[in-house]
Amino acid sequence: MPETVSDRFQLARRLCSVKQNVAQAITDEFFLIHPEWTVLYGERGRQFCTADACFHMDFLAGAIEADSPEAFADYSQWTARMLGARGIGAHTLEEHFIQLEKHLFAELQPEQNAAVLTFLERGLEACTESVPLSDGQQASGSLGLIANVYLAAILGGQRQAALNIIEEALRGGHSHVDIYVDVFAESLHRVGELWEMNKISVAQEHIATAITQYAIAAIYPKLVPDEIHRGNMVVTGVAGELHQIGANLVADAMEATGWTVRFLGTNLPHSSVLSTIDEISADVLCISTTIVANLPSAADLVRVVRSKLNGRSPKIVLGGAAYRLATRFAHEVGATESFTDLRRALGILCA
Repeated sequence: MPETVSDRFQLARRLCSVKQNVAQAITDEFFLIHPEWTVLYGERGRQFCTADACFHMDFLAGAIEADSPEAFADYSQWTARMLGARGIGAHTLEEHFIQLEKHLFAELQPEQNAAVLTFLERGLEACTESVPLSDGQQASGSLGLIANVYLAAILGGQRQAALNIIEEALRGGHSHVDIYVDVFAESLHRVGELWEMNKISVAQEHIATAITQYAIAAIYPKLVPDEIHRGNMVVTGVAGELHQIGANLVADAMEATGWTVRFLGTNLPHSSVLSTIDEISADVLCISTTIVANLPSAADLVRVVRSKLNGRSPKIVLGGAAYRLATRFAHEVGATESFTDLRRALGILCA
């Protein structure tokens, strides 16, 4: 393991800097060993292989940044399940990881190789630990039925039906936070699982996401802001972060509790975030990160804010699924706290 946070930071950056060269070397070797893949998939297969190798490197760098071999194991299990659902055995992923070790170690120093090996070995172990997801999983709890009906609507591309379901839930006395967490988040989590299992297409996944964004926008005008003014907040994703619904839900929920929120969406350069913090004299910066691969970018943003703004730096909190297995990350990079659940976020920022 790298001895210090700075060591991990430098190693993660090194992985990112050699990513393209290593990914191309893995692809060349894999297709040389398996000429049948050229016959089956052609140049498109080579492109996918290179992209997959880049993803492996991104998640490895993120896990190293978080000092969490289990985060890389989690990625390995997810990848094995996803490939398995598409007829590609776990042995192919194992082979990729072995090739990754070979070609990456040619780019690193011996002490860096030793640090990376811990993560790669855990990833290799996890390839065969994958547990299939259940096709019959259903949402439960007080909003379970509503979540299941809503899921059926968004998978069917029924935008008006989905909106009617949400409006009826609001009229039934359910809070917007309950709907955000127990309907929207739960349903989209299930959509992700269905795509992972190859049960739905990419188009269906995108339609489900788009309809949910429409439903969130429809709820927004109905929110009644708290009379207490808590301060100014910036909510944003980082460069490379493509998921924005979680951050959108946090921004809307915070605004309803009395925060003045500037929601920037996702995949923003650091300079844009800095200028917005200055523009509104933000008291809090909330950084959304959904996947471990984007942790290095989140760490970069925290460091840039701290170094550029000095005493004017706002309180920084980190939120999203990426912090589920990166529990020490926030403290180590200089943020105040992290959360993986909207209700927890409200407890931290609206107590």
